[in-house]
Amino acid sequence: MKIIKLSQTEDREAWLEQRRGLITGAKAKVVKPLSRGADRTPAGFWELLAENLAIAKDGESERDRGLRLQEDGLKATAKDFKLKLDLDPGFWVSDVDPNIALSPDAGEVGDKPTYAGENKSLDSKNHLKMIVNDHRAKKLPNYNPFNSLRVDSQLDFQDQALQYFVVNENLQTLYFGLYDDRMALEHLVHYVIVIEREHVQDLLQPRLEEQRDILKEVKALIKELKNAK
Repeated sequence: MKIIKLSQTEDREAWLEQRRGLITGAKAKVVKPLSRGADRTPAGFWELLAENLAIAKDGESERDRGLRLQEDGLKATAKDFKLKLDLDPGFWVSDVDPNIALSPDAGEVGDKPTYAGENKSLDSKNHLKMIVNDHRAKKLPNYNPFNSLRVDSQLDFQDQALQYFVVNENLQTLYFGLYDDRMALEHLVHYVIVIEREHVQDLLQPRLEEQRDILKEVKALIKELKNAK
């Protein structure tokens, strides 16, 4: 894997341009059809739970809030797991195919990071939904934390997390953090789901081949359209 040193904040325009036309973590989910079930728990249930466990929203957009709290969440993960995280880790590009890439939130310092951090500061109802889903899953036999990254079709981060391991062959651990400073109970503010390579190993080669096939189709269609008259 190669690392291109681009800051998501200081080099924003170049960072956005670097992502164009590539399969990145954010795009990994939408470049293929989805045929999965869904959690049928009414949304109102989670709204009610959040109203009891979190302070009210202040009007800030969820996107802006997520960006504002990202560093706080990653620092909390680093502290809890005694990690040295680079919070401006650049742009990761696969050695297998330069069109397969990722913009990590954070990674181990160095050219061959073996661990990385991802942070999500979600709406409080979804924050709690993710925590409850993982907390209950831990009580079941054959618990795999990767499965906890998907609650339903809207709350699904499996593809993004998998991309970390697809792009970085050295990566062994992904610390997937949930951070919500609106939680009234301190122990619910920060929650981390730890994904090891062994949890996703069987999915990596098929996903890599799938993305390479998609890129081949895109290139073939580009060539076809360039020659169309």
